[in-house]
Amino acid sequence: MTKEKVTLDTIASKLGITKVTVSKALKNQPGVSEALKKQIIEIAQQMGYVSRKEKSSQTAYKLGLIVPKRFFLEIDDFYTKIFYYLNRECALLHYSLSLYILEPREEDTLTYPLAFSQEYSELNGLFIAGEINSNYLKSLSDLPIPVVAIDFYKNNLRLDYIVSDNYRMGYFTTNYLVEQGHKAIGFVGNPNYTSSVMDRYCGYFRALTEHGLEHRQDWNIVNNDESGKYHLDFSLPEQLPTAFVCYCDMAAHILLSKLQISGVRVPEDVSLISFDNTDLSQTMVPALTTMHIDKFEFAEKALKRMQWRLQHPDEEAQFVYVNSTLIERDSVKSLLVPSLI
Repeated sequence: MTKEKVTLDTIASKLGITKVTVSKALKNQPGVSEALKKQIIEIAQQMGYVSRKEKSSQTAYKLGLIVPKRFFLEIDDFYTKIFYYLNRECALLHYSLSLYILEPREEDTLTYPLAFSQEYSELNGLFIAGEINSNYLKSLSDLPIPVVAIDFYKNNLRLDYIVSDNYRMGYFTTNYLVEQGHKAIGFVGNPNYTSSVMDRYCGYFRALTEHGLEHRQDWNIVNNDESGKYHLDFSLPEQLPTAFVCYCDMAAHILLSKLQISGVRVPEDVSLISFDNTDLSQTMVPALTTMHIDKFEFAEKALKRMQWRLQHPDEEAQFVYVNSTLIERDSVKSLLVPSLI
């Protein structure tokens, strides 16, 4: 018969007190009388409880990954690949990695996924992939385990963040279009959707400003709703720009469909450039020019940061950046006039 794991909840139930009181006693924190503290420690030892500090000295960590459903099951393969690589790297180190899908209603009501609520006290560390609302992130960051955020950041919360340099990429992609002769450039995406979209938009805006190019509000197209679901229920501007910077491959794919329905050719009439280099970008017709963001590097750097954080819990939080490169395919047309010389 398998011996049941002893958790803080187990000890709290045994003594008829709260888990917070048990945690404070075992960590020797104020707020618990000496008599009760002694009793809690004795019961914990009798029941065979292993503290998180003791667990962290072991080789085999138990880690968790929370991903909002809108990013993991309803769009492209960006986060599924990060999970695949992260799980693979954990397995090589004999770590376990549990996946928890966060439903929209759970995020709205600040409710943990059922499996996570049952298991988080056993975790050594938690990854969060894909931006979640600030209140929910705050509730996770308040847990007594290290948290590493993947592909987003919040300026008001001091956590370890693994991110790509979205501002630089937004600037780079827009500048690339300018170098191809484009002077009328739009943007696809809601800057307020995630920190990644905002930074890409700001980089795009800076490039336009530096080149003295017009920034038109009607050239900013949004083709997904607040929940992340994409749709074709949007209008194209009467006068189209010659190119669009699309905040991700899926947004570019939806815009391509809308343009084709409207009889607009890509890249002959309008060029598209995007981010992420997902499988979708390669199967689109025309194939999409996009920024490659290494999903394996995301997973590798996130795991290394978690390992470091487990050994240095009190050190300052850091931003860790993932590299990116441009993959040129068929969706951008050069407007440069060939030299006669």
